[in-house]
Amino acid sequence: MRDDGLAWRNILIALAAVALFTIGLGIIVYVGIARERLMPKPTLVAQGSPRPGPSVTPWPSETPQPLTTVVGIVREYSPGALIIVLEPREGNVEQVIVPENIEVSWADGQRASPREIVPGQELFAEGPLDALGRMIAQRIVITKQAIPTQTASPVPPEPTATPTPANRWLAEYYGNRTLSGSPVLIRYDPKIDFRWQQGAPAPGMPADNFSVRWRGRWAFDEGGYRFYAYSDDGVRLWVDGVLVINQWKNQSPTLSYGDLYLKKGEHIVQVEYFEGVDNAEVRVWWDFRGAYPDWRAEYFANPDLSGDPVLVRNDVAVAFDWGAASPAPEVPADRFSVRWTRTVQLEEGPYRFRARADDGVRLWVDSVPVIDEWHESTPMIYDGYLLLDGGPHQLRIEYYENGGDAFVQVWWEKITSFTHWKGEYYANPDLAGRPVFIRDDEQLDFNWDKGSPGKGIPVDNFSIRWSRTLSFEPGEYRFVAYADDGVRVYVDGQLVIDEWRDSPAEWYEGVLSLDRGKHQVVVEYYERGDQAIIKVGWELVPTPTPTLTETATPTWTATPITPTSTRVTPTFTPTPSSTPTREATPTPSATGTSTSTPTPPPPSLTPTKISPTPLPSATSALTPSPTATSTLRPSPTWTATATQPVPSDTPTHTPSPLSPSVTPTYTLVPKPSMTPEDYP
Repeated sequence: MRDDGLAWRNILIALAAVALFTIGLGIIVYVGIARERLMPKPTLVAQGSPRPGPSVTPWPSETPQPLTTVVGIVREYSPGALIIVLEPREGNVEQVIVPENIEVSWADGQRASPREIVPGQELFAEGPLDALGRMIAQRIVITKQAIPTQTASPVPPEPTATPTPANRWLAEYYGNRTLSGSPVLIRYDPKIDFRWQQGAPAPGMPADNFSVRWRGRWAFDEGGYRFYAYSDDGVRLWVDGVLVINQWKNQSPTLSYGDLYLKKGEHIVQVEYFEGVDNAEVRVWWDFRGAYPDWRAEYFANPDLSGDPVLVRNDVAVAFDWGAASPAPEVPADRFSVRWTRTVQLEEGPYRFRARADDGVRLWVDSVPVIDEWHESTPMIYDGYLLLDGGPHQLRIEYYENGGDAFVQVWWEKITSFTHWKGEYYANPDLAGRPVFIRDDEQLDFNWDKGSPGKGIPVDNFSIRWSRTLSFEPGEYRFVAYADDGVRVYVDGQLVIDEWRDSPAEWYEGVLSLDRGKHQVVVEYYERGDQAIIKVGWELVPTPTPTLTETATPTWTATPITPTSTRVTPTFTPTPSSTPTREATPTPSATGTSTSTPTPPPPSLTPTKISPTPLPSATSALTPSPTATSTLRPSPTWTATATQPVPSDTPTHTPSPLSPSVTPTYTLVPKPSMTPEDYP
């Protein structure tokens, strides 16, 4: 029987050990998977770093720009040019940039080519606007073939007796607002500068709902001109049949203008005006903007910009896709170069300048190099940044084509908002003075090695300040920086990392608790010399994961039995426990005593050495909970008597003060009787 009990005890111990091992292994696997999900593995890695950095928190994607549409008549465009000048009929966009691989189609859905776009056609275009209000077309539909310039009414045949005069206006006044029928009055006006207010323009004319047409011839020098009209109500202006201003609508006094490049000689200017009700006024004039009102372009028959240019002309925009063709008969198809110069009026603020070229391109603003990519290349896009004062600025672009296709496009935009990090770059290590440029950096993960972050910034002794407002979930965050040299990190003005010193690349970290909501993060960095590296990120510190806690196994020390006539009564004092509980096996538990008392052998028998051995009992939990650890200090004392032993269900025991906490369970299993030789 005792052998069977021992076997069952061993089986139970083995099963308990296997169960504990399985539970522990399961918890370890669970914790590992949960940690992997809650704490992504760091991705900031640098050579020589003692440990990986945290993954950089993903930034919100940039909000897509809304699309704008326009319908208008093509005023200027030639094959190979990348800007269409429109006379808008619906919308107010006047310049449309034609990117490479633009989708162009006819109104019936058939595919077309940008080279099929010619002046006089009506177009529908769709796309976002750049900082200058030009549309970057994503789709163009040729809705109508080239048509004659539309006017509100056909120009009447010029009478032989009254040819279009030179240097003055032939004026035709109509008693309606549609220029219809015969004019009420025909006369010569020396200039168009009238403020009739609420009066009539002449006797016999109404004070409201009338119209006027003026025609005249003027001599122009070659160059660019800007034509102005200030009117209440509608006005439109043509030069040699080309519509330059179109404000044919009821309006309060409004200034309108349009630009046109004219060859030297006489040109016919025609103006039409109508008055609705109330005040009436109209003024028309123009300004000469110079021989090169847009870009003065110098074309060279070599790739080095050397010698005299073979062609000098005005280019409306630096946006050309010549392909394998030549820019002009005087210029070769390969191995040529161009220099464009102009003065532009720019507002104060940070700017991004962009160039796309095949092959080399470089750009200066006020003699400051912004882009320098003077090398052979397939079409590539290059960026440069500069912080500018408001006012006029001198721009110079140089380009060369070595062979194959020829392509160049240059444009710029004012940075008015920052989707990612606002980076302010200084040409000193102290963040002092005015930054050289400001740009929108997607993430703080830079390794410039021994180079410069951008034009105008030295390779050593520079500094940068990044700032950004981000949304955080509540919790404790670990901010990490990897820098060579100094770095500081602030959150809502609180310094989290402060390592403003010369140092090789090292990892730094700081911990901060944040509430839910938006918080401003500022990072400052400086580079002293040699390598320049800066990486910054953060991670949410996870809540500690509960681990398996095993209750300590109490140790029982039994005193050998002394053969006497007294019945053996076990006495024990457990330290941490509640009131023992009665159970099937002699196991001290929550409230009971042993259900069976080990019976000592009678005095006549061989004394037996009994060692009560408890089965191990472990308690595991997946949530933090109080764990009781038991230690049985006094050894139970067994005393034999000469009387016949009488079985009893209740042992005598003296427990120590107990606390109403979780109580471990003990199981007393007496060993088999031993022979006298077993005593020490």
